[in-house]
Amino acid sequence: MKTHTTHRTTHHTTHRNHTALIAALCLSALQLFSLSAFSQSAAPLLKRPANPADAAAQAQKLLALLTPEERFDLTSSSYSFGITGIPRLGIPTIHFTDASAGIRIIKGGQSEHYEKTTAFPCPLALAATWSPELATAYADAIGEEMRAGGIHVLLGPGMCGYRLSVCGRNFEYLGEDPFLASRVVENYVRALQARGIAATLKHFIGNETEFYRRGSNSIIDERTLHEIYLPPFKAGIDAGAWAVMTSYNQLNGEWAGQDAALVNGVLRGQLGFQWLTMTDWTSVWDGVKFAASGNDLEKPAGFALRRDKAKLLGSPQIDRMAASILKTCIAAGFYEPNFAKPELMPRWAERAAVARSVNDRAITLLQNNGVLPLDPAAVKGAVLVTGNCANRTELAGGGSGHVKGYDSKSPAQAMKELFPASAQVTVADAPTDEQIKTAALVLVFPGFTLGGKNYEGESDTGNRSFVLPDDALIRRCVALNPKTVVSLIAGGGVEMDWAPQAAAIVHAYYGGQTGADALADVLSGKTNPSGKLPFSIEKKFADAPGYGYDAKPCEISSSHPAAMVGATPAKAGKKGNDKTHSFMTRDNKTIIDVYAIHYKEGVFTGYRWYDDKNIEPRFPFGFGLSYTQFSYSDLNITKTPGPAGKILATFKLANTGARAGDEVAQLYTGEANPTVPRPPRELKGFQRVTLAAGETKTVTIEVDPNTLGFWDVTTHAWKLNPGKYTINVGSSSRDLPLRGSIEL
Repeated sequence: MKTHTTHRTTHHTTHRNHTALIAALCLSALQLFSLSAFSQSAAPLLKRPANPADAAAQAQKLLALLTPEERFDLTSSSYSFGITGIPRLGIPTIHFTDASAGIRIIKGGQSEHYEKTTAFPCPLALAATWSPELATAYADAIGEEMRAGGIHVLLGPGMCGYRLSVCGRNFEYLGEDPFLASRVVENYVRALQARGIAATLKHFIGNETEFYRRGSNSIIDERTLHEIYLPPFKAGIDAGAWAVMTSYNQLNGEWAGQDAALVNGVLRGQLGFQWLTMTDWTSVWDGVKFAASGNDLEKPAGFALRRDKAKLLGSPQIDRMAASILKTCIAAGFYEPNFAKPELMPRWAERAAVARSVNDRAITLLQNNGVLPLDPAAVKGAVLVTGNCANRTELAGGGSGHVKGYDSKSPAQAMKELFPASAQVTVADAPTDEQIKTAALVLVFPGFTLGGKNYEGESDTGNRSFVLPDDALIRRCVALNPKTVVSLIAGGGVEMDWAPQAAAIVHAYYGGQTGADALADVLSGKTNPSGKLPFSIEKKFADAPGYGYDAKPCEISSSHPAAMVGATPAKAGKKGNDKTHSFMTRDNKTIIDVYAIHYKEGVFTGYRWYDDKNIEPRFPFGFGLSYTQFSYSDLNITKTPGPAGKILATFKLANTGARAGDEVAQLYTGEANPTVPRPPRELKGFQRVTLAAGETKTVTIEVDPNTLGFWDVTTHAWKLNPGKYTINVGSSSRDLPLRGSIEL
């Protein structure tokens, strides 16, 4: 009986197992069939349409195939540097990368599969070339390298304004003038996206400081926002940019990434942007506000969205966000098969050549008392090489903008190769007074280091000091040896009280892997310097419009009920983001100190400020010397017929020196009798011109009269007053020998 019972139990168990196995096989077959059917129905929807506008309809059909969970996951992707795919529908993963000066190799991202990447000069150096053509070549080369490795989205270019010389991220941006930045951005975007790579315009908007950026509230009036800080974004959008990244800071009391008035109202409404928007990493805290703002993707992992998931799952807001992501990826062609083009990878030499071309035209000669160009063979005696960047091989800013590069060389190495053995090149971190005094030539390479405290480096972790870490060393060198050449490796201006005693000063920015060799060629005269400053360098930081940004008492935004009342931000030099770095990810209520930065100068920023206040800068915007000389003459101003006619400023530009060189001719305008306060001069045109020794060319700079208007806060639109406008042409914002006017 016992045995019989056991047999029956075993028989029934076996029967149930067989039944379960058959059911599982049937279910599996059904799932495979379903997956295949879904994939087949999704495949046509993933194809890039001939007309990008048709992508919206495809995205809506594709959205209908996604479950509510899949839609939610799309907007809060757990893949930090990209957007997770949906395998059951054949939707591939989309890959992102940092940015700024090439591809930063990121652990956990697609870029980690690169054995090496090209370190280009920083974008601030690109702006110093004043060359839209080089912006095109630069972005094309970066796009080629990304396409080779199958990366879809570049988290750049950056285009926040150079309001503070101490902003740790200035090297990633394009200087202080919106017109110059716009010309760089539009060409950058077109070239990058011609490679099939999405440009991400960042950081939208008001992120002009890295000091407690997660707790700063940028107070910017309507006119200033539209005249100074929005134009580069508009230029990028008009050029067809596929993506925009919002900033960490608040704008006028609300976090930019969750501000419906900013994203829906300004970005999507006034500027007409219709593609992918994303947050900077952990920069929003209210998931409901974020979902209603017009933003699409919360990076890196949707912390705020997931905190409010119960309220948002299956909502129309999530559907809109997911549809926007799908629409952009479809229109950009990211879902097309064989996106990666590995056959492009071996073109290292061609991309390095582009990097070198940018350096050759970016390095800026600021001062020369006759010591430059150097004749290495003529130097008799010791050459002393010093400075905290002399032995630095990675000539790049820090943080997300840092690109390591390959085959890099330090300035010290380049100097050893430049001079013959008889020159006795000595590299000393801490030279003695005797070494400085007895040297036939002193070459100082100062800058900001990558390690240590915030004020020693330039990166996205905080601001840095206006005074160089090597300031005391430079003062000793210029005081003890009149043949001291200072070559600055930095992402902006610094205090140069020692400038009158220096034999020469060169601004080399961050040149990446070709920077040291390019600098050696400029110092020796093999390359005639032609860079022009894309920012002003003030004599002292107190002269600057943004001075005092770090000494404000904490002001609590009324829209931030959980803020800590009475707190005061720390002084510059302390680690600015530690207290606020993880506040977005807390499970409990958000607590953060918020302090206000008043853009009190309004539209009078950069050279506009120094001109209006009659403050003499150390070196003005647009300034840069050459080893030859140029003269301007015979200005003639005309206007082409019709209501949309262009202003044409025609003049003669002559190279009066003994060697070939490039000059960047600059055109500034001003309204003679403005109805609102306006800067006396604003850049509205420029042209880089190559001239042989003794050559003269007739140059014409075209100006669209519509660019001469101002933002009218009563009509909330651009306004161009009739009347007289001045036209000034010359080599910098403070050297404008040609002057005329036109009546509009």
